[in-house]
Amino acid sequence: MRPTRWIFVGLLFGLLVVGSSGPAAAQLGGECTASGVWQNKGLTVDAATIGNDLVTVPRKDTVDWTGSVGSAPGTYRGSVWLELPPPFGKVEIDSWHGTGTNTANSGSKTYSLPKFVPAGVEFTVSGEHIDSNGVCSGSVRVQVEGGPFDSPVTYAALVLTIATGGPLAALLLGMAKAAIAAGFGGAS
Repeated sequence: MRPTRWIFVGLLFGLLVVGSSGPAAAQLGGECTASGVWQNKGLTVDAATIGNDLVTVPRKDTVDWTGSVGSAPGTYRGSVWLELPPPFGKVEIDSWHGTGTNTANSGSKTYSLPKFVPAGVEFTVSGEHIDSNGVCSGSVRVQVEGGPFDSPVTYAALVLTIATGGPLAALLLGMAKAAIAAGFGGAS
């Protein structure tokens, strides 16, 4: 992805890295295009037409991506990042820079998201491409295909909740029994 301004190529790459086969939405600003086709899922996403729809992507697949800009970019730079909830900020997925005259690029990217990436949770992937002709930017709402119990993080959270909640419940129950025995809490 070194050539010209492929923010949306990167954006779709980000979709692959961040998502699975679920909802995704895009907003595209600037003189550019971007699209991706998930080979196994058969999902096609065109950043110019997806709008605010949430796109669900598979946990692993190969995406055939294309991107273009309106005119020869000259010197360019850009990046794609995942926007995480506060206080985590953003995580860069890809970046590029250089000088060129090509106005289009394409390729394929195979990805496999780790199991700890939660399924069914919405993420925003954003990016921008800046060159001598201006700025092309956009964002896509994506989620990984599956449900909350597809990730081992869910089970770990449940175990920790039980491990801390059980003793807390026993403590509160003991305190309530002691209060009742002492005549507090409305018992007479």
